Amino acid sequence: MLSNLYKNTCRNVYSQSIFNHYKSITGINQLNYSKTNKKVSIILTEDIESIGQKGEELEVAKGYARNFFFMKNLAVHANHETRKQYEEFSKNIDYETRRIEKENSNAIKKLTKDGKITVMRKSDASGNATVPITVDNIAYSLKRRRGLVIDPKNIIMQPIENYGTHNITIVFGSKEIPVAVNYERLVHITKPVSSSLKK
Repeated sequence: MLSNLYKNTCRNVYSQSIFNHYKSITGINQLNYSKTNKKVSIILTEDIESIGQKGEELEVAKGYARNFFFMKNLAVHANHETRKQYEEFSKNIDYETRRIEKENSNAIKKLTKDGKITVMRKSDASGNATVPITVDNIAYSLKRRRGLVIDPKNIIMQPIENYGTHNITIVFGSKEIPVAVNYERLVHITKPVSSSLKK
């Protein structure tokens, strides 16, 4: 009886080890599968504002493709057949313009979330601003600090002549985005001259 019990115990331990080994292998495979299959290539079947143009190929999350694009018939899976089907539309897409639009769209989202920019200039002996901030200065600051290309004509503001916080409006497409401009005094910190240099 003890011999049978021992045999059954060994058999169960062996079976459990085989199961654990199989589970670890399949677990790793599932993990690798999920890592390499997070995104899918799609082709838009119509123009979608701030996303892309008809015939444009995009790479998006699988869930986003399934629950938004495919569910609303806004896109199809990108493969040899669909690429050929939408080839005429993709030829007419200005991808450089689209790239700039996407970069601007991302920058606009960040700007909308933050809602402010900072501009610094020197002051006179009395501590007052000497140079007014214009639409060109704001456009330059947006490009340099945010990577956002905005035509100065799309910046609604009066020249800012005094330090402080001032409200302006940036027109981007059909959107008007309120932005706070912090006009601050540029302070130069002079390093003390060492005693050895004084001699």
